[in-house]
Amino acid sequence: MLAEPRPSCAGLMPLGGRGATGVNRTAGMDGGMEDDAPDRPCPRCSAKLPPDAAFCPQCGLPVGGGEEASKQYALYAPPPRPIREKGTLQTARELMRGIGAVMALLVLVLVTVNVGIMLWGMHLVIPEALEEATSLFVVLPWLVRFLELPGLAFVGYYLLLIVAVLLSYAFMLYKGGARFRKELRFQPTEHSPIYAIFTLFMAVLALNTAYYLLLALAGIEPSSGGAAGELWEMLYSLLRASVWEEVICRILYIGLPLGAVYILKGEGAPYRRYILGGNFRIGRWEKLFLVLSSAIFALAHVFSWDLYKVPPTFLAGLALGYLFLRYGVYASIMLHFTIDYLSLPMEVWPGAGTELVMGLFVLVLNVVGAVYLVYYSVRAVELFSGRKLWNWGEERPVSAYYRPLSPKAQAVATPAFGFVCKHCANTEARYVDGRFVCTRCGRES
Repeated sequence: MLAEPRPSCAGLMPLGGRGATGVNRTAGMDGGMEDDAPDRPCPRCSAKLPPDAAFCPQCGLPVGGGEEASKQYALYAPPPRPIREKGTLQTARELMRGIGAVMALLVLVLVTVNVGIMLWGMHLVIPEALEEATSLFVVLPWLVRFLELPGLAFVGYYLLLIVAVLLSYAFMLYKGGARFRKELRFQPTEHSPIYAIFTLFMAVLALNTAYYLLLALAGIEPSSGGAAGELWEMLYSLLRASVWEEVICRILYIGLPLGAVYILKGEGAPYRRYILGGNFRIGRWEKLFLVLSSAIFALAHVFSWDLYKVPPTFLAGLALGYLFLRYGVYASIMLHFTIDYLSLPMEVWPGAGTELVMGLFVLVLNVVGAVYLVYYSVRAVELFSGRKLWNWGEERPVSAYYRPLSPKAQAVATPAFGFVCKHCANTEARYVDGRFVCTRCGRES
C-alpha cells in the first residue's frame, strides 16, 4: 500500500502515538508496556513526537538520529508544501467579489422581472405589428436598411427576438448557476457568466452616470435619442436593439472576421464558434476586431443621438465584445438586454412607489458599479498594453513551510491518511498484519 504524504495532517496513528489515556507507552524489555517521558513537539509543525522518532511523522522534519538522519532526509524526504497566506488586498478583493455577487443576484431578479415584462408585452406588440412594418439593417457605420418586414413577417421577426432572449437567459443560468452559487457564499471560484455580465452592467451604468453628470455640470445637453412614444414601440425597439445589434456588431464584425483569419491561417475551429462566440483567446486579432466593432457600434448611434453618445457607447461596446469573445453571444445579448430594459418597470407600473424603489436601486448599483468601473478599466488597460499595472493581491508564500497547530487544534486532531516513516522519512509503506511497515527501512511506524 502506497500513501501520499499529508503535511497538513497527522500520520496514520494519533498524534504522538498517544493511547486512550493520553500517556505515551513504549514496549518494555519484557514485552509489556511502560510509561515514557511526555511527547515533545515538532519544532516545525508542533505535532507530538514519539520518543524514538528520528523524523516527525507529520511533516518529515529530522528531529533525531544525528547526521545520518539528516542525510536520509535530504535524499529521500518529499519537498514540503509551502503555506500561502492572503494579503490585505486579496482579502478585500474577495470581500468585494462577495458583495458584487449579492448585487448581481439583485440585478438577476430585475432581469427576470424584465423578461416577464417582455413576455407580457406580446399582447401589446403583436396586434400593432400586424398593422405595421419593420426593417432589417446593418451598420457601415451608417445604417443601411436592406429588408422590409410587414405584417406577419414583422410578427415572426419579433417572436424570433423573444426566443433569442429566452435562450440567452436560460443558457446564462445553465452555464453559470453552479459557480454563481459559490460566489454568493463568498467561495473562491472562477467568475461565472452571471457575475461577469452583471458586474460589467454595473460598471457601464456607473460610467454613463458619471459621463452625463459631467456633461450636465459643463452645461451640455446631449440629445435624448428620440425614444419611442408608445409602450409597445419601446418594448419592441429595445428588444430589437438587444438582439439584432449584437448580431450585426458582434457576430458580423468580430466572429466572422476571426473565422476568416483563422481559416486562412489553417487554425479554423468549428464554424458555429464564430457565430455563437465564446472561449476565444484574446490575442492581437481579437483585440483588433474588438476595437473595430466597438467603434462601428458607437458611430452608428450618432444618427439617432449625437456625437456625445460616442464615448460611452464605444466603451460599452468593448464590454459587449469582451463578453462575446469570452463567453459567447448569449452573454452580450443579456448585457445589452439588461441595459436597455432597465427602466421598463417604471413604464409598465408608473407611480411614485416604483420610481422610488428603482431610483434607490440604481443609486446602489452606481456606488458598487464605480468600484467595478475602476477594476475593469485597469484590467482593460492591462489587456491592451500587455503589462500588469496592479498587484491584485495574489497569495504569497510565508517564511515557514508548515503552519503550527494551536494547542486546541492539537487536542482535537484526528488520525488522517498519510505516512511518513519516523525512522527514515520514507513516504511509502506496506500494510502487514494490521501494521504499516516502511518499504525502505523495513521498520514499523
